[in-house]
Amino acid sequence: MLTDPGYKFCPKCGASFSLRRLKDFEPERLVCPDCKFVMYLNPKVASGAVVEHKGGIVLLRREIDPRAGFWVHPGGFVDRGETLEQAAIRETREEVGLDIEILGLLGAFSFQDSEVVVVTYAARALGGEPTVGDESLEVRTFDPAGIPWDQLAFPSTRLALNAYLSRLNPRPASLDRLDALEDARAVALAAKDVRAGSVVYPQLIEVLRRARRYREALDAAEEGLALTHDPLIARLADEVAHEMAQADQDRC
Repeated sequence: MLTDPGYKFCPKCGASFSLRRLKDFEPERLVCPDCKFVMYLNPKVASGAVVEHKGGIVLLRREIDPRAGFWVHPGGFVDRGETLEQAAIRETREEVGLDIEILGLLGAFSFQDSEVVVVTYAARALGGEPTVGDESLEVRTFDPAGIPWDQLAFPSTRLALNAYLSRLNPRPASLDRLDALEDARAVALAAKDVRAGSVVYPQLIEVLRRARRYREALDAAEEGLALTHDPLIARLADEVAHEMAQADQDRC
C-alpha cells in the first residue's frame, strides 16, 4: 500500500487541494479549485549500478531507512537534467568512492506497492577504492558465490543481482535444446507415438551423452526402446554404456 504523500496545498496559489477524477479511467488527482493546477503523483526514478571490482561485486550496507542495515548496490534518485547513466555514475562515486564505466542495462524494476522505479546497470570500476559514504555503514566487495541474499535491502536489489549473474553465466544453448527434447519426449511417451519417439529419443540420448550425463542417457534409452524397439536407440545405449564404463575406469 502506497503511503499518503501529504500534499495539502497548491504550490502555485496556496489554496487547499481537492480530490477529483479528471477522467473515468484514471485515479483521483490532487486538483486546486482556484487556479486549476493538477498535482500528478508520478513515480520517482532511481538509477544504480552493479559494479564489478577486482573480480567481485560492490555492495554497501545502508545506514539510513528504509531498510537500514541491509545490503544494496550503489544507486539513488535521478536529478532533473541528468541522464540515467549519469545518475548511476554519480551515485556510485558518492556512495562507494568508485569511478565506473557503464556496460549495459540490467533492468528497470517497478512494484505496485512502491513509488520508485529502479533502473540498474552493469558496470565495472575504472578507478578508486571502495570507501564508506555518508549514508552507509560498510562497503564490501563480495565474491558472486558469497552474496548475502537473505540480507538484501530491496526486491529490486535481488532482481538486479540475479540479472547481473545471468550475464556472467548465461544459460548454454544446449540446455535450451535439452528442455525442448524433454518436452517432446513427454509428449511422445504420453501418446505412445512410436514414430515421434524414434525421432526424439536418439537426439535426447546424444545431448545427454555429450554432457556426460551417462546414467540419464541410459535411462532415456531404456525408455525409448520400450516404446519404439528402434535398433538405433539400442546401438546408442551400447555406446553410452561403453563411455560410462571408460569414464569410471579413468576415475579409478
